[in-house]
Amino acid sequence: MPSPRKKSARSRVVAAAGGASWMALLAATTLGVGQYDYVQAEISSDGKPDMDPAEAGDYRLVVQSYASGSVDAAGMPALRARPLGSVQRAITSEELEKGIAVKVVQVGPEAEVDDAPVLIAWVERGQPNLEFDALRARPTEGALVGVTRSSKASGARVVLSRRDA
Repeated sequence: MPSPRKKSARSRVVAAAGGASWMALLAATTLGVGQYDYVQAEISSDGKPDMDPAEAGDYRLVVQSYASGSVDAAGMPALRARPLGSVQRAITSEELEKGIAVKVVQVGPEAEVDDAPVLIAWVERGQPNLEFDALRARPTEGALVGVTRSSKASGARVVLSRRDA
């Protein structure tokens, strides 16, 4: 009697990561990673952003996801909280007015990657050149900041507004 055919590790990983980015695939194949997932979000501002169009290349959008238990009542991360994932990119005021779609790949222990992560997004002056894809970054004074809880079914919509620290 022939033995049952086993799927290769490669085919299982590809199936598990279907529809996810190359970063998610990399996370799935890395030893020691408890779980990976991604959350989709649309980022926009609460009105005409106060950004100088002449300096459009000097603005960066940073989006981070956190486990729901690692943020305070206002939605800001606890002092030593570590993001599950983050992404950064250069943006223009026109893009922000229309809305910017992003996917944030989350990697962490299985207990932390939950179905309703908290997303924190902000726009500040600067290039998208923060180390570790902005995992260690925090909003600067005067940044446009938004916080929301995500849903796996519908993603998240983050609306940024001016915040003075």
